[in-house]
Amino acid sequence: MSDSHTTSETESESDNEYTSLAIEGELPLKAVGIENLKEANPKHMPPHRYIHPWFARRPTPAARLAILGSVMEEGTSADELLSLMQIGPDGLEENISEYVQERKTTEGQRDGTLGEWYGYPRPFTQSPTEDELADLHTSLRETWDGELPTVLDATAGGGVIPFESIRYGLPTIANELNPVPSMILKVMLEYAPEVGSLEDELYQWRDQIQKKASEELDDLYPTKREGREVLASACTYHIQCESCAGTVPLVPKWWLHKRSAGEGVAIKPDYENGDVSYECVELAKNSDSSFDPSDGPVSRSDVECPHCGVVTEYEEVRDLLKNDEFEYQIYGVKYDDPRGGSGYRAGEEMDQQALKRAEERIESDFDLLTFLPEKVEVSSRITDPATYGMEEWRDLYSPRQLVSHYEYCQAFHETADEIRAEHDDLTAEAILTILTVAASKMVDYNSRLSSWHTGKGYPNPIFVGSNFSFCRIFCDNNLAADTMGYNDMSRKVIDSYEELAAMITGQDAADLYCGDAADLSSKVGENEVQAAVVDPPYYDSIMYAQLSDVFYTMQKAYLSDVHPELYASELTNKSDEAVANPSRFEGLEGEKSKKELAKDDYEEKMADIFSDLYKSLEPGGVLTIMFTHKETDAWDTLSTSLIESGFTITATHPITSEMPVRAGKRETQSADSTILLTGRKPTQEDNSAVEATLWEDVKSQTREAAKGAARDLLDSGLSLTKTDTIIAAFGPTLRVFADNYPVVDKKGDEVPPRDALTAARDAVAEVLSERYLETKGFDDLDGLTRWYVLSWLIYDSDTMPYDEARQLGIGVGVNIDDVKRDTKIWGKSSGDVQLKTHSHRVQDIVRVENGEDVSSRKYPVDPTSERFSYGIDAVHSAIHVYETKGPEAAWEWLSDRGLKNDERFRTTVTALLEVLPPEHDTAETLRDMLSGRTGEYLNIDISNINLNVRGEDDGDNQAALNEFE
Repeated sequence: MSDSHTTSETESESDNEYTSLAIEGELPLKAVGIENLKEANPKHMPPHRYIHPWFARRPTPAARLAILGSVMEEGTSADELLSLMQIGPDGLEENISEYVQERKTTEGQRDGTLGEWYGYPRPFTQSPTEDELADLHTSLRETWDGELPTVLDATAGGGVIPFESIRYGLPTIANELNPVPSMILKVMLEYAPEVGSLEDELYQWRDQIQKKASEELDDLYPTKREGREVLASACTYHIQCESCAGTVPLVPKWWLHKRSAGEGVAIKPDYENGDVSYECVELAKNSDSSFDPSDGPVSRSDVECPHCGVVTEYEEVRDLLKNDEFEYQIYGVKYDDPRGGSGYRAGEEMDQQALKRAEERIESDFDLLTFLPEKVEVSSRITDPATYGMEEWRDLYSPRQLVSHYEYCQAFHETADEIRAEHDDLTAEAILTILTVAASKMVDYNSRLSSWHTGKGYPNPIFVGSNFSFCRIFCDNNLAADTMGYNDMSRKVIDSYEELAAMITGQDAADLYCGDAADLSSKVGENEVQAAVVDPPYYDSIMYAQLSDVFYTMQKAYLSDVHPELYASELTNKSDEAVANPSRFEGLEGEKSKKELAKDDYEEKMADIFSDLYKSLEPGGVLTIMFTHKETDAWDTLSTSLIESGFTITATHPITSEMPVRAGKRETQSADSTILLTGRKPTQEDNSAVEATLWEDVKSQTREAAKGAARDLLDSGLSLTKTDTIIAAFGPTLRVFADNYPVVDKKGDEVPPRDALTAARDAVAEVLSERYLETKGFDDLDGLTRWYVLSWLIYDSDTMPYDEARQLGIGVGVNIDDVKRDTKIWGKSSGDVQLKTHSHRVQDIVRVENGEDVSSRKYPVDPTSERFSYGIDAVHSAIHVYETKGPEAAWEWLSDRGLKNDERFRTTVTALLEVLPPEHDTAETLRDMLSGRTGEYLNIDISNINLNVRGEDDGDNQAALNEFE
């Protein structure tokens, strides 16, 4: 049996006179999903993941499946696809998917590496053999009228799609608007196949640059003992207390290297006479020391003066930083120990003097004074560094960091003429570009936004998240040192390049373009491309251009004369970037909000891109989109753009592509699965007027399509979360919607795709409740209670993305914004929705009965009421009474309100027990209520619920329940 999930319709072949493709049929999704997760190991990722930072790169197996599925004919077997993708052991020609799934199921029993357990190397390390390529090309020519199909990626980003296309020997075109990934693409898609290995040359010139730069930095990283070398310094800011004028370090925690709880290396501050000095201490477990390294002056962004105790609030601290009213302070140093390993010491006066020398060097050198002068232009959406006084990109570096980056740039330029004199133009260009990649990569670990990793004792990269988060503690790397400096970064870049070159040397390079994807057809031609495979920008998840300016400005300082076409502008192109960025519409007045304007802008840009892809594709050409996003707005704009561009949606497939992250830690808009959404360009243009379809007629079809897709997915065994099951059902829903497009309501107003997606979300929620809830009568509950229970069911957490929660509410007939104030059923937490418990909603019954004033705005649920508007209110009130006044009072309270025969109440109780985590306080109290006479009184069927999960404390409450028999 196939493990695929698809919505293709083979009858389209006869209607449109094009050959159906593998991606429009059955695909081995389970096996590919398993390989995606295997590739996600941070220590064993493909070389393009290490060569330079970029955002949201897709896994190699998913990219290979999208490419091969988009060019190979339908009917290609799963075994043939997997074999071409280098999945499965040598000699296994049948049932490869089943083999991979069996290995995954028993993976916990393995003894050795994953490669040894699965019996074959990680697929990204393997390219197809010459014989495999020859057979593939023969087959493809038969499918595509004697020619190999050209694969186009118009939004190539980190380049995994075009790189894998080259590995399969396919004519490849790649385009990218942003110069930073464009430089990465040149390395991967041009130099690697055309120039090939450059290992000796790169190390030769790397060493020369290192020698020149390190000589200029020798006095900036002093050491106490001969032979030691400073590797990195933990830095912070000193501000002055406005009350006592004492020195206050902006340090939340004093750990330098925390090995385990209470054990590791820390810096101990000594506060005396308004000053602070530092001592390095080694702490052991269960130490008697009164010093707690976790107790720094900074707490929740405010700062308490260690001298007088006066608190300086966050806004005041921010203003001090912005107005340059601070001093840089090196309080900890990591050094290389000549006896082996590394050690730590406290920052001392000699380190501060080194900082002063760097400041003096900047002030006396005009070139240094004007190094990286570009203005910072980012939105508060990703945290504006200018908020903290970093108004130019040079300000993202402390004086010593700035001097270090400058000296390497100078050494590079001094060496560049020698490189050009010794090598041909293309080789010299490749060497200079690859060495610049190493310099740009250094930025990631050496700026005021590179935090100190206390668990490992070295820097974090800038973009731990997709933002410019301010760091009160930052890492100053010694770029001249062997570890985490230029030598180390360049070694990683060179090694990655050599791996990439070994994979595709001898293959034809891709045709590369750096420009707007909406105008690409003017360069590649119309009706010239057979397959477009794209991984488009993800709506509002990542502000690529704004984030990449930190790399762009450094790269421009190196390469403006090598690649003038890439680095001609002041900063990266943001106006043509297809992202939904509300900050671009600040100050505009009108009927639409900033968010609505941003949505319209993204939709228009994506429509332009898809329309241009439509032009580039030949009639019958295929477009496959890899999309990983949860937000309905993103899917709405994507699908609207795709449909209006003229494509016919022919298939959708969900593939597990991201390592699942526990609730509360994930990037809320990113799904764990990638959806492959495939469309075809019709072979004949239909210019006849299209009659609109009534939404009432389409709605039932969309719901049935979504339900059918959800049931198929749940039965397929694919590793999808419940929320990803909802997202995966969007594809079939959009197929129905597109087939009936345009869709209008009874008034004749056009219905957007998001209405179909909302209907799909509700339909899938019904399927999930049918599948996972044994509670009878759940569909009869009020909408708010259903929303509350379904939220717990789907997200396994009290926190979920706002857009998803809102759409789920719409699906069950509840506007969560309208009920928020009156019910306090949810609140905002970092932009997400957080469900509230009884303790946040129910008035104190003792105070109410005593006639005391209780805020009904803060606590809207009155437990003394005889009737409740919502089932969840009645249950929350019962829990409050039980916890506040005890089991007997709760029994009487339930009796007075006749809740024994209230099916709504009983159903809500059992549904909550099914969806709440066993350790949740509400679940524990409900189990207590149902364990004794209260439970007998309610007569609720709890045969499917385990009540014995509390442990040794169960007896106390049980006894209390039985005291009033």
